[in-house]
Amino acid sequence: MSEIIGVITKKQSISDNIVKDVLDIVGGREVRRLGEAGCEFCISKTPSFKDLETVKNLNVDINFVNKKNREKQVVIADMDGTLIKEECLDELAELAGITQQVSSITKKAMRGILPFDVSIRKRAELLKGVSCDLLENCYEDRINLSAGANTFIRTMNSRNTFTFIASGGLHFFVSRVANSLNASGFVSNDIKVENKVLTGELIFPIIDEIAKLNFIKTICNKYSIGFENMMALGDGANDIMMLKAVGIGVAYKSKKVVKDSTYIHIDYSDLTALLFLQGISEKHFQKVY
Repeated sequence: MSEIIGVITKKQSISDNIVKDVLDIVGGREVRRLGEAGCEFCISKTPSFKDLETVKNLNVDINFVNKKNREKQVVIADMDGTLIKEECLDELAELAGITQQVSSITKKAMRGILPFDVSIRKRAELLKGVSCDLLENCYEDRINLSAGANTFIRTMNSRNTFTFIASGGLHFFVSRVANSLNASGFVSNDIKVENKVLTGELIFPIIDEIAKLNFIKTICNKYSIGFENMMALGDGANDIMMLKAVGIGVAYKSKKVVKDSTYIHIDYSDLTALLFLQGISEKHFQKVY
């Protein structure tokens, strides 16, 4: 049976007192500092649900991973609300003056109330007539990387890990984010353009939850890497399939429907917590200043 490691993370820093409080609740031994915002410990048995809920009141994340095969060879990340803070289509809709119509569809899709392929078609249709110049303005003025995104992806790249983005968002935004992070590759949706204006018609195939899973399978086949050697992260219902398929599936500041389907949850930390989860010490982080 593989040894289980507990990992405590929080944005910025964790005090020694907080670490002690966590261990008093869940048990544990042999604490090892991985950095200011992360530490790991050995544990004899998985804590009860009640104990884990108590730990959450301390505003820290606590997760458990197998010690064996802990660091992954491939990372697949959702983009909107994960690698970036915003939902691009919602931001674009606000600039176009159709906020309410688009954001209500986005929320339903994220919670799994509306199938993603239906939601993306409906949102694309609402964007008919939007100028491509507005997309450029949106990207430049409104799109921001999530805290720790640069450090996370660049550190994984430095360790010869393949880093991919699997997004249901538009190619215009995904390609730029992928380039800024120096990701290994990406898949995304795209929308037809005529005379520098969006037609509202998507270009097939649509990247939904099944397409994301198939993308992972393609990567596995291309690099002869098993699912267990992959990490995936996301926040919406269309990420659940890929999160459940891989060795470490992370619900990153996600909707409840995603948390209900996964074991690794990040709510109080930034994306560098995913490095700590893999046992990577802060001294090895490739930080961008």
